Amino acid sequence: MLKSTVFKNKIAYAFILMLCSLNIHAITIDEFAQLDELRLKNFTEFRNRIKSLEPENIDYTNQTHNYYSLLRAYEAVMLTDYAESLKFSLPVTYYPHDLSLSFRAKALVANTLIHSRDYSRAFTYLEEMINQLDNVPDRRTRNHGLNVISFMYNRVDNYELAYYYSNIIYEGAESSAEKCHSSFNKIEALIGLNKDEIELDINSALAFCEEADEPLFGWLIRSLRLERLVKEGLFQLAVSDYENMMLQKGMLDYPIVRTRIYHQALHAYWGIYDFSSAEVLAKKILDESKGELISKPGLSSYKVLLENYRKKGQFEQALNYYELYSKAQSAYQDDRSARLLAYNLALGEIEVKNQRISLLDKDNELLSLQKDIYQQEVKQNRLIMLLLFAVFVIASFMAYRGMSGRKRFKKIAEFDQLTGISNRYHFNNLAKVALDYCELNAKPAALILFDLDYFKTINDNYGHASGDWALQQVVKTCRNFMRNNDVFGRIGGEEFAVVLPGCHADKAALLAEICRDAIATIDTTESGYTFPLSASFGVSSSDTSGYQLKQLLADADLAMYKAKQSGRDQIATYTHLMDKAD
Repeated sequence: MLKSTVFKNKIAYAFILMLCSLNIHAITIDEFAQLDELRLKNFTEFRNRIKSLEPENIDYTNQTHNYYSLLRAYEAVMLTDYAESLKFSLPVTYYPHDLSLSFRAKALVANTLIHSRDYSRAFTYLEEMINQLDNVPDRRTRNHGLNVISFMYNRVDNYELAYYYSNIIYEGAESSAEKCHSSFNKIEALIGLNKDEIELDINSALAFCEEADEPLFGWLIRSLRLERLVKEGLFQLAVSDYENMMLQKGMLDYPIVRTRIYHQALHAYWGIYDFSSAEVLAKKILDESKGELISKPGLSSYKVLLENYRKKGQFEQALNYYELYSKAQSAYQDDRSARLLAYNLALGEIEVKNQRISLLDKDNELLSLQKDIYQQEVKQNRLIMLLLFAVFVIASFMAYRGMSGRKRFKKIAEFDQLTGISNRYHFNNLAKVALDYCELNAKPAALILFDLDYFKTINDNYGHASGDWALQQVVKTCRNFMRNNDVFGRIGGEEFAVVLPGCHADKAALLAEICRDAIATIDTTESGYTFPLSASFGVSSSDTSGYQLKQLLADADLAMYKAKQSGRDQIATYTHLMDKAD
């Protein structure tokens, strides 16, 4: 018994010594804020500091532990470990006692989901962030959210909105750091919009970043300068710029920045025919990407290696990289379509949700009015209301029977029996109503006309049943991307038209591109045969063709003819130059 007691005392003493050796101490929010600033200025030092803050070494409060988790998530995303970043950041989004922390966590989750290609969830968080912006308590957190929103719009090629949100920060900036942080997304949007004189914006942004001592954003903006030089074909200037960067310290600390710069330098070296340097960079990119297929840098690297080995006559290696390039190209295109589809579906869901809220508000108003009426007149008018209700029920029943019959005949007369969309007669009526509304309210309108390529060959070679199947699949596929108020009709054998109220030509062309890509990927084996399926698209708009349906169809038809002349499976937008060319 005595030995047992002595043994237990020794264990307790050893445990106390162990606790003392851990040197557990507390850390304040201010210390975390300083570390938060450090991650953008010296990532290596930031990583060293964060290692010393493991929970077993620190006496955390609930708030400081959530701040620690947020910083760990930032570290993971900078290292492109997106699963690890979500593991740390998702719990912080539910922290109710610090709106700034939870909002920043949501912004980081949205950013991480975009990088990890979980687009549907990413755009759900985007909607939440936009709705919460006005309630964010501090300027720094709100600007952080605006930057992430702008970044996400750049990822789906919506450069106008990306520029709008980044410019909110830029125009209202109170420090060089705010100007620096917002400049990256702003300049990327300007490049996407093909704006001139971007060099001035780049030089100003770099000056702001240097003044604010913000190396991370400085390197990101330098990567955009490289991209612009490459895009304009100034390859030698781009190479000189890249080689000057390599002489400076700090770039290699950030994997994401490093890959962006390598990617543009790869194109620059290839542009000046320095194939060996391009090959070295391509292999660096692929080595750091760890075989990931879905990325522009990876796709470019495979193409460079394919062409380089082909030039050397090493055809076996060239064939190997050709196969990898083909897989990467297919994966990249699929990812781009998925990204655009998820974005458009998210927009559709938001619009439907807003419409439902509006209807509920109207219902509530109506119910409130009815309640007042009932309370005032219930005693005097009970019998009248009962009689009216009985008449209403009988009339409704009779009207329902009559309307059911009329609806059946109306559907037969107005809708195409094969595809279920409007026939030419019904399409013309609906389209004119939509166009008249747009003209009356000074809203834009656009029209898409498309025709299946070589459709007669499908009917001749595989039978009309296969042709009918192809028409049904094309309509089913394209309807997935259309809004409720778009007018979609079959106006000929294999010819279709869509009127898009409230839509400019560029947005109509984007929808046409999504539909064209989706049609080209339809699996025709379900029809019992395998055959290629594609369509040529023509786009016209009220900006150039006015609001008359006849003119819009004629101009879209001319554009579609140009698309077919250019090789089919393409999109052409009508301009007045087409008339002159004819």
